[in-house]
Amino acid sequence: MSLRGSSNDMSSDSSSSEIDEEDAVEVVDPTDGLRLNSALVEEGSDAFGASLSAVRVRPFSDRVAAVSRRAGSSGSTDMGGTFTGDTTFDQPIGLRFGSFTVLPELTINGAWSDNLEQSASGTQGTSYRIAPSVAVSSDWAQHQLDLGIRGSYADDEKAGSEASQSLGADLALRLDLNDETTATANAAYSLARESGSSAEAGYVASDENTHQLSGNVGLKRTAGIVGVTLKGGLNRTSYEEAKSRNNTVYTLGLRTDLATNAIATPFVEASALTRRYDKKSASNNRNSVGYELRGGLVVASGSKLNGEVGLGWRQEKLDSGAYDDLSGLTVDGSLVWSPSRLTTVTAGLSSSFEATTLAQSSGSIVYAGDLRIAHGFSDRLVGDLGVGYQLRDYQGVSIDEHTITGTAGTTFALTKNAALLTRFTQKRFLSSSAGSSYNQSTVEAGLRFRH
Repeated sequence: MSLRGSSNDMSSDSSSSEIDEEDAVEVVDPTDGLRLNSALVEEGSDAFGASLSAVRVRPFSDRVAAVSRRAGSSGSTDMGGTFTGDTTFDQPIGLRFGSFTVLPELTINGAWSDNLEQSASGTQGTSYRIAPSVAVSSDWAQHQLDLGIRGSYADDEKAGSEASQSLGADLALRLDLNDETTATANAAYSLARESGSSAEAGYVASDENTHQLSGNVGLKRTAGIVGVTLKGGLNRTSYEEAKSRNNTVYTLGLRTDLATNAIATPFVEASALTRRYDKKSASNNRNSVGYELRGGLVVASGSKLNGEVGLGWRQEKLDSGAYDDLSGLTVDGSLVWSPSRLTTVTAGLSSSFEATTLAQSSGSIVYAGDLRIAHGFSDRLVGDLGVGYQLRDYQGVSIDEHTITGTAGTTFALTKNAALLTRFTQKRFLSSSAGSSYNQSTVEAGLRFRH
């Protein structure tokens, strides 16, 4: 079987560019030849990089892969046949190395923006971005090991401006120990630049690069209809300028699922956590201990509707009585709905508790969500639309920040290895801090090369 897709309908003949949904079953099936890579996926939402500077919109397939990974680890139904939001004419073949498939990719694009600096006094201009990536997937009958690395280098025409770099690396492992027991492990690193319009920006002399390192391990045991998962993890965040924010969060949790044949099955989860800062003093001690309680539903309906939605409460009690508790509602979820074989709708929700340098504040709670739709007009042409929203609420001080983002993009496969990418993004940043709000419109176009 060809790894590019169906062997009987994907010739280079231009007549094959117009296909109907009945003929596209094998073409859009992500299990046809290549397995979805479970590294560098997007669980929850980042609202199209709302809190980051000059970040590109993540590939649509990231959300589909995230839900597929969770479905696989929970024993849920197969998602084969779900449209991943990508062109199939140039579906990558990859390079074979033993039992692994390597998928290299390079994107080069140019952009025009009416607000390059993403600030209230920003000016218009052009920029460019070079973004390589590589995905490695195992081809084992049991177990799965995936690696993903994604980077970018972006710069604009402004004299004296600093280039922006980003990097993400993720390793995901699943071990099927027996029919009832599964072990999982994940390690990830990311480098990104924090938005200069954030309230935190006033505490650093230049744009703030952030480094994040995380690791998680889990062991799930299923007995009858009940599945129990013990998991632990750490998440370290460090900042190149505001080093007083450098901290590590350690978590240990227990989760219980009901493994039934129902479309929607419930779960409950409880975690204990502790946050430790690298630097502290008697007058500035934000170290904390806390907990999180969460419950929700896992949805598994074949290729039609899959995902997970959870609602809960998290509280961090700071060691110093000078700060309020960092506590609030949590909402997390990733859903994939496939109303037809060439249309997929994804939705994501997330909440995170983050460190701060703001005086009298114990930290910030960030809520993010997005809704996105992709449609395959032919094997060569795919379009997508999306809207995202992020709220950052600082605890203990009267500061909140809202980011609303809309995006529309197209992918057109020029050849078996090259595709033309276009995207329009509109961002609106609203802050209660005077002089921080701004609007930004960006138009991008470029080429994607892959094998």
